[in-house]
Amino acid sequence: MKPIRKYVDVCNPLLPGYTGYIPQRCYRVGTSYGNDSLVCMTSMYNAVQRNNDMKDELRYIAATTPRLPPICCNEDVLQALYEYNYKHHPYMLGTKETKRSLLEPPIPGWTGFVPRAKVTDLGDGVRYHEMAKNCYQDFKNIIDQVTCDPSSKINKGEKPNVEVSHVPKVYHRSYRPEGMIPKYTGHVPHQHLTVGKTYGNLCRSCSACSHKEACYGAYLTKKHRAEWKHQKNRECDVKS
Repeated sequence: MKPIRKYVDVCNPLLPGYTGYIPQRCYRVGTSYGNDSLVCMTSMYNAVQRNNDMKDELRYIAATTPRLPPICCNEDVLQALYEYNYKHHPYMLGTKETKRSLLEPPIPGWTGFVPRAKVTDLGDGVRYHEMAKNCYQDFKNIIDQVTCDPSSKINKGEKPNVEVSHVPKVYHRSYRPEGMIPKYTGHVPHQHLTVGKTYGNLCRSCSACSHKEACYGAYLTKKHRAEWKHQKNRECDVKS
């Protein structure tokens, strides 16, 4: 059921006490509420009606006016546009390359995704732009290796041996064999229950600091492989 729409006129004035919006009433003074509402609503209705009539007239003219016959074919128009572009904009021809390079650094303040940033230690101890540069270079090297050698270790799920970062090795590890820096108040793994040691000896004896590998994950992987081989050898000895 559609609501009944009544336009404001002398026979249908606005309800007494209506506090809603009335067009152009804020510019009228010196008359009563009824006269103001009647004049404002009537003028708005007339303006809307005139606008609708003008639109209908324009649509009628556009629909009844005969189309102009073309003076040349579309190929001639395209050729003329091409010649004009070649004459006035010679360096804008062809498809404009909008794809950016993979190694292009992100804009300052960008907080989006950086490949290889959370799964490697390429960003430890360096600025953000250096971290982004190393991560993008690492990612590009992996893509190039897969493209050049589809049967590489990456497709088999193994870690590739790719030199990617030019960051000094001193920044590669947060927990170093010589221990943490003095007055370091952060977390030292596996040592929260240790007592009776100085701070330096505590850090140097930590398993995350004392290893010689590039990172703690590589150390654990090597350790687990050694334990697995030792267990296999023991099983073979028992069977024999």
